[in-house]
Amino acid sequence: MFGLLKLLKFFGIIPGAMAAYWVRKLYQKHRQNIAMSGWPATDATIQSGQVHKEGRHCWVELTYTYFVGEYRMGKHVHRFRKEEDADEFVRQIKDKRVQVHYNASNPDKSVILDRDIEVVVLLTPQYR
Repeated sequence: MFGLLKLLKFFGIIPGAMAAYWVRKLYQKHRQNIAMSGWPATDATIQSGQVHKEGRHCWVELTYTYFVGEYRMGKHVHRFRKEEDADEFVRQIKDKRVQVHYNASNPDKSVILDRDIEVVVLLTPQYR
């Protein structure tokens, strides 16, 4: 969080917000790459999703739970171009099961791969 504030101070509000957005995106990709290189997987259930919009950027913050010795909670961010797409995504994904990868030495650290989320959405029937 402190690093994001430094970016805002150094670059200014608009460029700083854009830099913070890309830093968050790169960090999530880095965590996913680590998870793919050997973290075990288990099932998670999507509990909720909250749509956020900042300027032209829109994203959903998902909250999920999974069980490794005890119930644990994690968050996943998924980005969208349009707010209505984000709203539809939340409607489709809530209460669905998805694979989560967790750090075997610290099971509170977990990550959902973007591709696993996309598979769940593709397999969800489209009811309107």
